[in-house]
This record gives sequence, structure tokens and C-alpha cells, in this order.
Amino acid sequence: MSLLSNKKNFSVIFFFLVICLLKSYSSQSSDLLGSVSIFIQGGSEDSPNHVIISPALKGRSVFRGQVQGVDDNNLSFYRIPDVLDPTTLAKPFKPGIFSTAKARAVAEISDVNFTIESINVVNGGNNYLSAPSVYIDFPIFGAGTILGLENAYAKAILGPSQSIVSVNLTHPGYGYTVPPKITIEGGVHFISSADSDSNFSGKFYRIISNSGDQLTLENPLGENLASIFSPDSEVEIFEAWTLGELFGYESTSFNSTDVNTGETTYDYLYLLKDSFSQTGSVNDFEGYFHDGTSWKILDSPSVNADNKLIFPNQSFVIARRSSESLNLVLSGTALFQKTFIDIPEFGKRSMTSNPFGVDLMLSELINSNYISEDSQNPFLWYANQDQEIADNIRILHEGVWTTYWHDGKNRTVTENAFATARAGSGPGASMLQRDLSFSAGSILAMTNPSYSSGDSIVVYSPSHGLRVGFTVKIKGAKGYKTNAQKQLINEFGEVVEQNSSALIIESGANGYHTIEDVTKDTFKLSGKSGDCNFIPSSNARWITGFAGLGYEYNCSVSFVGGGGSGAKGKAIVNKSSNTIESISITEPGSGYIEAPKVVIHSGGWRKQGAGKSPYGELLIPAGGGLMIIRNNPQGQKVRFPVENPLK
Repeated sequence: MSLLSNKKNFSVIFFFLVICLLKSYSSQSSDLLGSVSIFIQGGSEDSPNHVIISPALKGRSVFRGQVQGVDDNNLSFYRIPDVLDPTTLAKPFKPGIFSTAKARAVAEISDVNFTIESINVVNGGNNYLSAPSVYIDFPIFGAGTILGLENAYAKAILGPSQSIVSVNLTHPGYGYTVPPKITIEGGVHFISSADSDSNFSGKFYRIISNSGDQLTLENPLGENLASIFSPDSEVEIFEAWTLGELFGYESTSFNSTDVNTGETTYDYLYLLKDSFSQTGSVNDFEGYFHDGTSWKILDSPSVNADNKLIFPNQSFVIARRSSESLNLVLSGTALFQKTFIDIPEFGKRSMTSNPFGVDLMLSELINSNYISEDSQNPFLWYANQDQEIADNIRILHEGVWTTYWHDGKNRTVTENAFATARAGSGPGASMLQRDLSFSAGSILAMTNPSYSSGDSIVVYSPSHGLRVGFTVKIKGAKGYKTNAQKQLINEFGEVVEQNSSALIIESGANGYHTIEDVTKDTFKLSGKSGDCNFIPSSNARWITGFAGLGYEYNCSVSFVGGGGSGAKGKAIVNKSSNTIESISITEPGSGYIEAPKVVIHSGGWRKQGAGKSPYGELLIPAGGGLMIIRNNPQGQKVRFPVENPLK
């Protein structure tokens, strides 16, 4: 059955679960460990269900530090204090560790004394230039562990063929009632800019080799890396997914055996080939399957594909051929920083992902700043009234590829407008006009309640027009720092008597808050205590909406999430200022028991088969993906930045 011809319906339910609110190693990083759960209905061998998915990044960064210098495609790094002897500067990396085929091993435990008896190498990997570190999971508390738990330790032994020949225990640990996971250092890695104030933050490159203090990067676009990784700029290094690492080596959920017949049905996974191998046909996809022991190439089943690389921004197609539905859970690190997506050259395609742990609108993925109606500009997205001429995006929905393109409307938007909603207060939790806020106001005063009082900050803003349940953003608020007893303190924490001696700080009230106890001139920031005596200033404001800049045409408005559906709105443009002057709800919908996200669509995106009707409701779920087709004859390979929609 052709990958592109399947007509059978499927449903996909995406949701992001934050399972661990652990920050990455730098305080500047806000990426979270979590998982994406994808429910895929069963299909059949003759009519499989197809769905596009994309994983998050694999775990946390393995290194974060500063670049010393750049020479062509080579990055050098400062030496760092040695762990065992801080007076000695050591090289930060193990040679070759960022471009290996990862070794794997399993543990055997003793049921008598609850220790690890041995560690057996399953796959020695390759390209190791030095022995990698071995990490053993801590024992799980259970029967036989009343005397305490101790972590086991081991070291890898490197053979002459750059593979691991054995893993020797240095301490067997105690309290192991089940075999722990063994992780051996290595794998393919990428590096990305981590400077939050840089235009290149989130831009990533594959590491193809490394010495102790130098990385050599793959640079397919021939970019000037010296301008991206300037001296002393901060970077992160993270491991990439492979098929085996993402879905399992010896066993996966992508095959099922019929209990009656004993026959096994294998699901297929399709990755798009690189642009050099593409011909514009279904053959541009390379198929893979898991035969119960390892991953194989569909057209070459004798070839082991466990180490097939999945790029950080890559999505792929899964064909569910088993009749059983599948709940697929992909764990990783959800991006909350800016990143980049790849746009191919003329006549080629790319499969890109929604890189964030939240639903993303198409207009957020392809920003209007990178859209042009000039066909001679090879590094921008080409917009045109004619779909066959414009650059295209294709979404796989209910087994059918649907095409979208941009016709050029509102591509002049330089700053996106936004609005805020609360839970629906109409019949059946429908959205009414009073549930939408598109405003801002000055803050004249704020209280400073203590945490122990259980009270919340009261904001004074005359005739603010807000209602209970809205979320407001407080910005620009400052005050004189106070301690828990609400005494003024200076920068050393010493109690002072005068404001002039106290430390001036950014108020902890700055940020997003749900409001309660609303009166005509005041509202409370739910659950927020004070940390300073407010300083009246014209810079202190509350915000629920912004009019944007550069709008030429009226826009459609969607309400996403909140448990409801069906609500729609219209944003009216002020032609003289090119801003949104008002938003009205045109259809109330129902079921909005929580506050939905308000999406003001810049417009211009159109759907094939919908005539000249604008289409502004294209949602790319967390864990989803899409196909990009470059139709502009002048189009060159380029990377577009994508901002986190929640920042």
C-alpha cells in the first residue's frame, strides 16, 4: 500500500506531561524533561494508519560551556579545572566521544545478596578513541533492601578495534532487586548556540569529530561559524536520537503477534531521504521496521538500522499495520528556547517537526518576517496567489496529505498581536465577549503582603475593566526590597530605615498571574505574596493584549484548548495604524471549562480545495510534524528561526 495513498481514518491525541520539573545545568535554560503521548488507532496490512510524529530532544545537555575560538568548521574550548586536582586545567572532552556508535550492555543481578553479579556487553559500538564512562541506575527500593541501597559502579574496557570488549564491575552495589539500566557514554551529538540574547540561539550543528578541546562540525549550508559561535559565546552539546535509542533495540511496540495464529505484524516507519537522494516521488521515503530483534531497512532487511540517526528537528511517518491501537509515549527534553527549522532547496522536500512541548500554529512556525512575494529572494519563504508556484506545506490528516500555502496577505506583520481569554461564562461554558480581554493599563499602587499572612498582592489600576479568572502579565514593577517582617533592607540584607538606603529590585509580581477579588479599581494576584514596597512608575503595567504592528487585513481568531471547541472570532484592523483595534467573538462554541489560548491568525495561509477562502486554523500538535515542499525555482537551503510561542 502506497505511503501517500492511504485513506483510512486515524485519530491522534497529543498531550504534554511534565514529569520532572528539573532545570538543565544552566540557570538560563528552562527546558524540561517530559513526554509526549500519542494514541494511534489500529489499521491493517492492506490499509495501515499513517501519522506524522516527532520526538523531543534526547535528555539534557551533556556539556555547557564557552567557545574559545573558531577556525573554519572547528570550534576550540577553554580548559577547565580537573575534578581530582582543581589546580590543574584539563581538556573538557574525551577524544572522539561525540561521534561514536553507542555501545550497549545489560546487568545480571544476584537474587541472594541483591548485588550486580556481572555486566554483559550486548553491542561494543565503534569509533571510540578512549574508554567511555559507564552509568548504572540506582537500585529501586523494594524487598531485600532494608539494609540500605548502594549504587554499583563499573568501567568500560576498550579493545583495539575502537569497540568496548567488556564492562568490569568496580563495585557491585547493594539493593538491586531488578536489573538496572546500564548507560554507556557515546553516540552522535549536536552542538547548539545557548546565548539567550543571540539571534542564533538554538541553531544546531552535528559534531563529526572531536579532540579533547576541539570540535569539528558538519556545516552543510557553508555558513560562517565564526559569526554564530563568537569567542566566549555559550553553547550546549546534546546527544541525538537513533531508532534504537528512541524506540528500543531488542523489542519495541511496533510489532504485535496474533495470539490465535502466531503471526506477527510489523509496523513501518518512514524517514525522508536527504535532498541529494530525492526524486520527487514516494521513493523519497526510506522505510524501516523492527523484526523483533533489531531495526531493519524495509528494502534491505539484512541491514541493521539500530543506529539510524534522527535529526533534532526531523519528523517521520509511522504506518500502524496492526489492528491493535497503540499508545506511544516519547520521552525527552521539551524545548522552551528558540530553535531553527530546515527549509530545502528548489524541488526538494523536508520533514520538519513542531519543536516545542506545546501545540503550535502554522503562523508561529513560519514567521511573516521570513515570507516574501519576491521570487528572486532565495532565502525567504515564497508567497504567491498560485499554490503551484508558492512554497508549500503538507499536513497528513486522516490518511490524506493536505496542502497549504501563503498568498502574501499580512506578510508585513512585524509584531504579532495577542489577546487573553478566561474560561467560558456562557451557556454550556461557551465563550462570550466578556470572556475575552485585549487591553493594558497602568499600575498606580501594589500592596506588599507577607507569605505567612496568606494574603495576595492587591493591584490598584483605576477602571481597569478586568474580570475574575483572567490571566494578566505584570511588567515593569519595581520596589524597595523588604524582608519577611516587611522591614526595608539593603543589598547586604541589613535592615534600614529610609527608602534611599534600601535595595531597589524588580518586583516578584512581574510575570503572569490569574486574578481574583476584582473590584472596579483593584484586583488580586492569586497566591502571590510581596517582596518589596512598590515604587510608583509609569513603567509598571498590566497587560492582557497587544495590538501588534504591520497588519493590513482583518484576521480570524481561534480559541485553542480549555476543554472546548467551536469558538471563533474576528480581529479588526485599523488601516491608519496597521494594528488590531478590536476583537469580537463571532461563534461562542462550548465546553471551555478552562481558559483557552487565543490565537490571532495573521492570515494569508490558504488550503488547497478551499477556493479563495482564507484558512487560519492550522494547528500542529506537540509531537506532530509536517512536510515542506520548495517550489520557488530560486529557493536555496536555509534555516528559519522559530520562537517558543509561550515566551
